[in-house]
Amino acid sequence: MKIPARLVERIVNNIEKELIEKHYIEAENEEEFRNKLFEIINNAIQEEKEIEEEAERLVEQHMHLIEEEDIRYRTAVLKVKEKLAEERNIHLDPEERMNQIAHRIKKYIETDDSIEIFEHPNKIRRKVFEMLKQLVKEEKEIDREVRQRIKSYSKKIIEGTPEWRILYNRIYEDALKRRGLL
Repeated sequence: MKIPARLVERIVNNIEKELIEKHYIEAENEEEFRNKLFEIINNAIQEEKEIEEEAERLVEQHMHLIEEEDIRYRTAVLKVKEKLAEERNIHLDPEERMNQIAHRIKKYIETDDSIEIFEHPNKIRRKVFEMLKQLVKEEKEIDREVRQRIKSYSKKIIEGTPEWRILYNRIYEDALKRRGLL
């Protein structure tokens, strides 16, 4: 999950606004509540980033095996990433991951004494989950746009290579700027 800070900020503000305005909850300190939501989501993003980096590092350390077996770099990284995620109990499927994060937010709301709950915690979790799904949808659209632009280049650029990553990041940043997210 590669989500720009502005997109996280927007979704956190939407979650806070929705839960408080619709009287699902009442927070003694709304800024503290918003900061905790940021922390939960950013920790989840960081967990996935660490898994991705570790998978890439492990694959690069064993490149000779990958070349011998004629396995694509990206395929190898995905397999290693899946194994690491399983060991750490982190879902990689975007919807399942958003549900996992919604559970973390629900648990926080249930255990924080400065938050008064007026709706059933599962109703709150479902509401947060639906809002997080919007975040994933928007990120997928940006990712798809970036990948399509890279594929449209006349020169074939292999995914996972340093050249591909640089190009991906540059186009991704451009897409965020066009959407006003950067």
